[in-house]
Amino acid sequence: MKPIEHISGAFSRESEKINQWIKEMCERVRVPLYTSVDLRISNFKVAPVDTNLFPAGFNNLSDDCRAHTAQLFRAYFLKRYPRINRVLLIPELHTRNPYYWENLFILKSIIESVGYSVGVGLVGEGLREERVEFEKLSDGKLTAYKLRREGNRVATSEFEPDLLLINNDFSTKRPEILREIAQPVDPPIELGWHTRRKAVHFEFYNKLVREFAELIGIDPWLISMPTKAVSGVSLDDLKDREKVAEAVDALLESTRIQYERHGIKERPYAVIKSNAGTYGMAVITVQDPEEVRDLNLEGRKRMRVSKGGVPVRDVVVQEGVPTALTSDSGRPAEPVAYLVEANVAGAFLRHNTDKSERENLNTRGMGFSSIPCIYDEDGRKHFPQAAQTISRIASVAAGYEIEKILREGGCKECAS
Repeated sequence: MKPIEHISGAFSRESEKINQWIKEMCERVRVPLYTSVDLRISNFKVAPVDTNLFPAGFNNLSDDCRAHTAQLFRAYFLKRYPRINRVLLIPELHTRNPYYWENLFILKSIIESVGYSVGVGLVGEGLREERVEFEKLSDGKLTAYKLRREGNRVATSEFEPDLLLINNDFSTKRPEILREIAQPVDPPIELGWHTRRKAVHFEFYNKLVREFAELIGIDPWLISMPTKAVSGVSLDDLKDREKVAEAVDALLESTRIQYERHGIKERPYAVIKSNAGTYGMAVITVQDPEEVRDLNLEGRKRMRVSKGGVPVRDVVVQEGVPTALTSDSGRPAEPVAYLVEANVAGAFLRHNTDKSERENLNTRGMGFSSIPCIYDEDGRKHFPQAAQTISRIASVAAGYEIEKILREGGCKECAS
């Protein structure tokens, strides 16, 4: 039996036990309002490669997934904020990408469809315009208004919110205007990439996986994401590249051992990425530590900064998982799951015409294909149960990560 068949069989047999375990996990820690999880499904492994607390691809969900997402948002709001009626979305500001603004328009529409009034408020130093219109993919424009503060409350000239819903990962720092305000803010602003570290997230994820794998009787490596952090480095520096190369060497050796155990004939590889940041920036793939030592100018340039121009000084080295999925046109593809409070709301495929099954697909050349909602009328799954469950575990891991960040007071050096 192939490892992937063993995984699928275990998930199918133990579905009741799995749902109970995740329910208990969600009772121990408050999971995020929403997450997106980038997954890799290979011929031998299912694992997350990134978890985002401020997902920005709602426009890629199918219509039935959007309807399901709306019901999950409503349930969350009724449980957490039963008296709210007016929700203000806080988006990214420094982008004119019409795909992003289509995402925000769809997110706004999803929440409005279950009875809430939704506005859009802009946060940014040096923002002078009171009202800004953004081009989106569909007809029309999305209008947003500058956020203002009076005392301990914030509002725009057109909208006074009961709740602020953040769709901005605040890569550089927490905005002053949103600190210690009376209205609830969800997700908390402390959780941007100015604070989060991927190594911390995957440490929690891999701990949960070990417990989960024992529960259903599988090897935890089959659903884990081995991750090694290397701090205080610049890949422009030869000595620092040597440190990263050593981490790559150690990870590749441990991966070779696992490949041998499971009869996998492929050559292992590693992915090096910034320890903070999103949008697929600052990511390279290597098969040998010598590739790091001899990294060319293009590779070094790619690893200098992450989103927002933030210099990369901490990296993670992760086990590479080749995708076995393809788009309708035969290009490498990977699923992206969208969750509300650890419940899978929907998913879509990211594919890329310019990349191989071993490379980062979240970059130039990518496109998206919607996946029908998780269940059809006959109850059949369109999104594999293993992928659903792995994304839910990643969301729970993000809950533990959030708890740690808030307990430690966020990023003190980024507070100013």
